[in-house]
Amino acid sequence: MTDLSTIALLTASTAILCYALAALQGFKSAQSTIGPPALPRWGVLAALLHLLTIAVHGLEYHGLSSSFFDALSITAFIVVAMSLLAQIRHALGALLAVIFIIAIVSLALASLFAHHTPIIASSSGMLTHILSSIIAYSLLSLATVQAIALQQMERQLKTHHDAAWVRQLPPLETMETLLFQLIGLGWLALTVGIISGALYVDDLFAQHLSHKTVFTLVSWSLFGLLLIGRSQYGWRGATAVKWTLSAFAALLLAYFGSKFVLEVILHQG
Repeated sequence: MTDLSTIALLTASTAILCYALAALQGFKSAQSTIGPPALPRWGVLAALLHLLTIAVHGLEYHGLSSSFFDALSITAFIVVAMSLLAQIRHALGALLAVIFIIAIVSLALASLFAHHTPIIASSSGMLTHILSSIIAYSLLSLATVQAIALQQMERQLKTHHDAAWVRQLPPLETMETLLFQLIGLGWLALTVGIISGALYVDDLFAQHLSHKTVFTLVSWSLFGLLLIGRSQYGWRGATAVKWTLSAFAALLLAYFGSKFVLEVILHQG
């Protein structure tokens, strides 16, 4: 094991511990009455260590990796970073704790099972495609977590069961507004990714990319229709949640689904 590998393992282990402490803190705070938004110190420290782990791996292998578990870890970090930024304005409570747990699993899997598959950006256009795709996946992942939380909030309201963790979240209207802001930004980033991919990827229907392309277009269409439905017909609540989950499922199959089959099951790069 090289010195950089040892450092990466140490920073990853410490980040996982800090994420765990932040998640416990988040669940504990969800049991109390709501307070003003505050950045969880353990969560911020965990995110910085997570970023350091990714950077150390990048130094070790002379670039970032696009392997299944590494991509999962990078996406988890971006989702955590975006969530911490959102926490500055809104007390996310237990929702933030769930995101920390997702980051723990992602980082642990990347540390244990990842193999380095270099991200190859042969041009600025290809780099745009890669970065916009990662940003889109991250934004829409966070939107999906938001949609699930929104669904649970509505169920709590319908059953008149005022759970403590619900009181930790922003009001229902604010949650919906934030959901569609995330979807709108994610959809725009995905649009950039699709256009740049069409322009700079040699053959979108080669190199195991055909199913990825199809599912990405399906997801892009579903998210686009959801935004139109929101704008023109005022879609909200259960309708918005169902469309979000369906669109994200297609996106998950497009990216992580194809990577999982190729790398984990078929053991192909």
